Amino acid sequence: MTHNGGIRWRKNLYENRDLPDNYTDSSFLEELEKNIKPNNVTTIEAITLGSSISIQLSIVILFVMVFIWLNNEWTTPDIIFTSSAGLTVFGYFSHTLKLPDMPDKISKDIRTALIFLAFGYILSPVLKTLTETVSTDTIYAMTIFMFLVHLIFSKYGSPQVSLSDSLSITSSIFGSLMLASRLASPLHAFSLLTVAVQCFVLLPFLLSKIENKTVISILLTASTVYLLGIISPTLTCVFVAVTIFVHVICPLWYIRWQKYKDNIYGPWDEAVIK
Repeated sequence: MTHNGGIRWRKNLYENRDLPDNYTDSSFLEELEKNIKPNNVTTIEAITLGSSISIQLSIVILFVMVFIWLNNEWTTPDIIFTSSAGLTVFGYFSHTLKLPDMPDKISKDIRTALIFLAFGYILSPVLKTLTETVSTDTIYAMTIFMFLVHLIFSKYGSPQVSLSDSLSITSSIFGSLMLASRLASPLHAFSLLTVAVQCFVLLPFLLSKIENKTVISILLTASTVYLLGIISPTLTCVFVAVTIFVHVICPLWYIRWQKYKDNIYGPWDEAVIK
């Protein structure tokens, strides 16, 4: 198609000097396409993907319950530290045995773990008295906010490392520090901070190596329901409702709403160099 004395419009900038900047002809929409990238996620796959969110929620609640047990003296720091360390060693070797350079990695990781344990134990009295001047209600409110930030910005199994992932880890550790400052002794604080590193740093790394997390999600959810039922039946019902909503209802909505999807693609899209 021509315009203004026989000038033919072309889809570039340098050949349309005498035409208005916003001018296009009828050929502009000939390349219009709709929904060229269909989402072929099945119902089972969608529910499986929802397990990552369920796992993260269960981990946060299980950690809070560890704090409650320590705070109420229902268990001792030695039992918490020993049991969590045993689970960490089991998970570590189940992952490390598959690596080719296992001896070198084990020696480096042992040094890192010893440094963390030494500094953590030495600094526990300082961490214990870090927030003595802050009221307990403020501490609990800050902890809830920090764990909400952790849940919002978690990458939920995505292999890409981003700023949101660092924010998620930082907020969870900060919330753990807040809770640890309200425990009875430095040993209590040290054991809780050790569990925090295991839950929010080491465990997500191990889970990222597992493709199908459905079985782990079921085990963690069942454990959370059992332990939470001891503390509060009402909170247990709320947790079960939230888990069903996140793990089942939301994926089903996602599959159902795919038919309303209407994405358009055309010459206005960003150029892709092949």
